[in-house]
Amino acid sequence: MAGKKGTILMSMPLSVPDFETLPNSEDVVQISQWLREAGLSSLELSNAHGTRLRISVGDYESAPAHTAPLSDAPAFAHPEKAPSTDIPVKAPYFGNVLLCNPVTKKEFAPEGSSVKAEDTVAMLQIGELTVPITAPQNGTVAHFVAKEGDLIGYGQTVLTLLPA
Repeated sequence: MAGKKGTILMSMPLSVPDFETLPNSEDVVQISQWLREAGLSSLELSNAHGTRLRISVGDYESAPAHTAPLSDAPAFAHPEKAPSTDIPVKAPYFGNVLLCNPVTKKEFAPEGSSVKAEDTVAMLQIGELTVPITAPQNGTVAHFVAKEGDLIGYGQTVLTLLPA
């Protein structure tokens, strides 16, 4: 069945975790890669003790607790508005967002500031470890999607840039 469309081939056999402990970071990255390859956006597992694990890839926005009924308004209520050219800056890992340098308390890249490719625009904190979030290209910081301290997942948009 290797040639059939929709078949997923994995390099390692899957085993069901016992959830007495959570997967380590390498396991989470591997599961995330499998989800992307399978075209899935998330996976949620739980055990009899109530332990839950949810792994989401790509942009993830939680649904509001109450949603308004659908209206008859067209999807593009403002046709004169051009599509956004903003460039998403995504989290390379999961963790808590740091928009300010933890030592100097200075913002890495305030809204409206110019940044160059590979400049640190924010950081992720995972316990004592910090991981830089860098600009993918030159631009101007347009909008922060995440706030200081937010817990975000791999691939989530942290902020957007206007291209230079």
